Amino acid sequence: MKDKVYLAAGGTGGHINAALSMGKYFETKYDVRYFSGTRYLDYKLFNNLNVQHLDSKPLRTKNPIKLLINITKNSLIFFQLILTFLMNRPKFVIGAGGYVCGPTLMSAWVLGVPVFIIEQNAVMGLTNKLLSKIAKKIFVNFKDTKGLERTKKVIKSGNPINSKIQFTPQKVEDGILKVLIFGGSLGAEQINESVLRLINKNPDFNLKIKHQVGKNKIKENISKNDKIDYEQVEYIDNMEKAYEWSNVIVARAGASTISELRVVKKPSILIPYPAATDNHQFFNAKLLKEESEFNVDLIDHSLYKDELADEVLKKLEFINENKLVYKEIHNTLSENPNEII
Repeated sequence: MKDKVYLAAGGTGGHINAALSMGKYFETKYDVRYFSGTRYLDYKLFNNLNVQHLDSKPLRTKNPIKLLINITKNSLIFFQLILTFLMNRPKFVIGAGGYVCGPTLMSAWVLGVPVFIIEQNAVMGLTNKLLSKIAKKIFVNFKDTKGLERTKKVIKSGNPINSKIQFTPQKVEDGILKVLIFGGSLGAEQINESVLRLINKNPDFNLKIKHQVGKNKIKENISKNDKIDYEQVEYIDNMEKAYEWSNVIVARAGASTISELRVVKKPSILIPYPAATDNHQFFNAKLLKEESEFNVDLIDHSLYKDELADEVLKKLEFINENKLVYKEIHNTLSENPNEII
């Protein structure tokens, strides 16, 4: 009988996909099980897997009554998990991000089960700051992670990603720049509105745009443009094919996206999410720009609609005029982010 391993992640595609990537890696050796939350992606991405959904709550709030309620709910989940782990004791437990990691890893640690955490962002989140005290190892995505004191626990492993996402040479259509646009797993209204304005403009070169808009955000009656072939989808299930198809990527700067861009190595235009906790997406994007051999542009996330559309188009014009998609980039990834345990 295989030893059991539990992976906890929830809330965002970045957290969940990291857990799924590790789960895929571990499943040949262990009986892999998951804990997640109760939001949309928690159910969508863990569908048909051995997962238990927990209504865990955040501790970062200025409302003292809400904080007390959330602590109470998390405490009840904590004791529920104590019973789960007593009946199904795991070999170890890994937290890949999200509120669910707090009670999950704490309950495992109380029972003497080894716990590990992954900090995907350039700025350490509150939950991971608390869990870092009990974790045996802390796997980080960035060498200089803010808020994390250097200890022997820290290992720069990179971020676990879908193993199907690979570096492939650019496939260039003569005179057409293929642009993949997404604003995270659930879309981004700021980016969506700006793209609609972009396709009303008249670039002097041809564009093909594939745009992930998010759940229930498909727009009808999109304006036609002779220079821009535009396609919108709610969610891209086959991200590896989308990356392979594209010449340029326009996206937010979540940890999972940054890690995937490190592998695919294509010119990228990043628009950090303005409301990200501790502005961590800005620091994610900044560090990627500093370390990358491929072109990475950052756009001011305070811009909106027409201004943002103009700035994106300006960056695309620069990439097209300077033939940056033709720049020869080799796959020099020196680490396997999945091999962390």
